[in-house]
Amino acid sequence: MRTDLIVIYTDRLDACRTFYTGIGLDFAAERHGDGPEHYAAELDGCVFELYPSGERRPATGPLRLGLTAPAHDSVEDLTPGRHTLTDPDGRTVVLTVPGEPETTERGARAAVARLFGETARADITALAGGDLSITLASGGRTAVIEGRPESGWSWTLTPERPGSTAPGRTADTLDSAFADVHAAMTGRPGRTGGDEPRG
Repeated sequence: MRTDLIVIYTDRLDACRTFYTGIGLDFAAERHGDGPEHYAAELDGCVFELYPSGERRPATGPLRLGLTAPAHDSVEDLTPGRHTLTDPDGRTVVLTVPGEPETTERGARAAVARLFGETARADITALAGGDLSITLASGGRTAVIEGRPESGWSWTLTPERPGSTAPGRTADTLDSAFADVHAAMTGRPGRTGGDEPRG
């Protein structure tokens, strides 16, 4: 079984079309017989339609959609990874923007540059068995992150900030480990939406 049609009824047709177009959907205006004008886009074999709501068809209520942008598409202003967005009607849209996986040397370097800037120094080593070791130096502090996707990630930071209450030093994903290290180094909150529940 596979999904081949998703229809959303909305009071904000133009705003929703603008939102979904902004995350990569390519809509065409359609009208079937005497029915209302609406918009349709194809998502890898599934038709995604936006219809105006009305008396016979009220606006679609709360919904959580998970979408992945095609690898060749760029989504304006969003870095590779998972992003939790809200459409104009308040529906949750979890959008995955593909990019170089952070669990490769090249992907880890891109993540370090994105999170810590060009002044951070990173030594990244791929170890036997698929483990990755990342030594990151920024602002007089050094962090070491080690692990792999299957077993999780651990990290250390030296020197510690006086009186700091650092996180548990483990993370399920490399993205979460980077967020925790960034928070510990800068004093800003970490894990800003990276590990949302699925479903």
